[in-house]
Amino acid sequence: MPYTQQHKEQTRQRILVAAAKLFCSRGFDRVTLTQIMQKANMTHGAFYAHFSGKSSLYEAAMQFAVSHAFWARDDKRTEGKETHLKALVTRYLSWSKTDQDHPSPLEFLVTDAAHKEEKVRQAYQACFDTLVERLATILKKRGNPEPEALAEETVVSLVGTVSIARSISQPLQNDFLKRAHERIVSRLKMA
Repeated sequence: MPYTQQHKEQTRQRILVAAAKLFCSRGFDRVTLTQIMQKANMTHGAFYAHFSGKSSLYEAAMQFAVSHAFWARDDKRTEGKETHLKALVTRYLSWSKTDQDHPSPLEFLVTDAAHKEEKVRQAYQACFDTLVERLATILKKRGNPEPEALAEETVVSLVGTVSIARSISQPLQNDFLKRAHERIVSRLKMA
């Protein structure tokens, strides 16, 4: 008996969730299809029913992660409040405590941005573009005269901050993140 469309979609979702978690924590090169399918509690046959290879899975997993990450959500309840951007920055810089069900790929995938495989680079670029667009939309609603430029600058600051924070020792890490948070939030308030 063939599987229903609903079952097929649920299977695909399980693979995407597992792949997004692993890719976001380890990067493209350090994750195997076996690890992904074990995390999804599925067989390799299920993988090939949905994806042609690791690169196509990576692309789909990053799109999934972007669409489900906290910064991509459209929360109408907080959209107009002053605290929304501060909360966004705070959540992003709390990378050690990020939503494990819906990881935010940019802070973990700095090494994948310069990957040799074009499909991997394009998936990373799409993640970056989505975050910039989301921030620019918020800034534009607030009347910022150059929302795209400030949004891009902010995303670069966030990604760079987390990348550096992950590489320094714990006692210095908290102070570094706190100072970066203050700088970024201050810049956004002035906008």
